[in-house]
Amino acid sequence: MFPGFEADGDENRIGVCPIKLIKHRSQQSIMTSAKRKYGAFVLLLAVAFLAVPPVSANEGVGYTVRPSTSDDPVTTLGLSDTVGQGETNRHQFYVGSGVEYLEVYLNWGSTSDSLALTIYAPSGSRIGTFRDSSDGMMDGKIHIDIDPDGNYVDHGTWTFDVYGEKVSSERSYTLNLYQY
Repeated sequence: MFPGFEADGDENRIGVCPIKLIKHRSQQSIMTSAKRKYGAFVLLLAVAFLAVPPVSANEGVGYTVRPSTSDDPVTTLGLSDTVGQGETNRHQFYVGSGVEYLEVYLNWGSTSDSLALTIYAPSGSRIGTFRDSSDGMMDGKIHIDIDPDGNYVDHGTWTFDVYGEKVSSERSYTLNLYQY
């Protein structure tokens, strides 16, 4: 019969042969290695998810895009330039959709010189020509709001012509557009 198995004469009785399980050292190291690789993979995934910003930029070099922390919905577009007597400088700003009104601020800082500002909507229609007194003060500034008759101002490219109406020499100015 089999070594370690003894029959005791009872035909219905089954004897049990002891079995010894032998582990090979290579199997244990394979399991340990697999556990380490799995742990490293999980750690790598966690780091990768933490490193990716919640918003990413489309292709663009030198830009980082992240959620804004500002509660102020104002978009400011601005520039600085100079104008001479009788000259007109044309400036254009793009206004996006969903803007309820525009705030325009032209500042040349001198009441001795006079500038005029003509504004055109994206359709080409003339909103009007404005001077220093248009905002109720003579202070070398034109500071006005443009409210639409409907819900939103027209989106597209707005045109702002700055005219040197009475300028003793070249006059510097700033023009800012705020979108609300």
